[in-house]
Amino acid sequence: MRTLVCFGDSNTWGYDPSRPGERFDRSIRWPGRVADALAGEWDVISEGLNGRTAALDSPTSEGRNGLTYLVPCLHSHAPVDLVIIFLGTNDVGDRYAQPAMTVAESVGRLVRVVRASEAGPDHGAPDVLVISPPPFGRVDPDGDLAGAPARSEGFSRHFAAACAELDVELLDLRSVAAYSDLDGHHLDESGHAAVAAAVLERIRLR
Repeated sequence: MRTLVCFGDSNTWGYDPSRPGERFDRSIRWPGRVADALAGEWDVISEGLNGRTAALDSPTSEGRNGLTYLVPCLHSHAPVDLVIIFLGTNDVGDRYAQPAMTVAESVGRLVRVVRASEAGPDHGAPDVLVISPPPFGRVDPDGDLAGAPARSEGFSRHFAAACAELDVELLDLRSVAAYSDLDGHHLDESGHAAVAAAVLERIRLR
């Protein structure tokens, strides 16, 4: 059986925008849907964490830096055949205010870390699939994400450039799923279904 690690933030954890702070049932979350579809073929590990960034420390919460956790995460589940990296949404929030180019380059840094990790079969490198987040929807103009929609508009272009430079597979969610109208930065149930279907299509092509 092969192993897939889904490495992401609250949109991998399954944050429910209709119930702030609560989580969708496993059967609704995109990693859970993928796991159910691939039962008996793949061991699907969901490694989602609310507030996780690609490479930045949070000023208010411990352990949100994806860069520092990635290698121990991979070795915890080794040997890992495939890593899906779905990060960047938090990085463009006003707390960090990272431009899309910087976010894409930070995710590219994670790709290089995976490739150097020796956490794959026979101590090789796991394969990597990068997911580019969709642009933000409507957010509270007085909240801490007010500037994020504008920054997120550059995701598609800059993730494509970073992934092309690294020759790594990219799944751009701009044409796949949109964030919920309820908060503008979390997937709703239909969004999780769409992401799962797109991920499954990529996996089954391997």
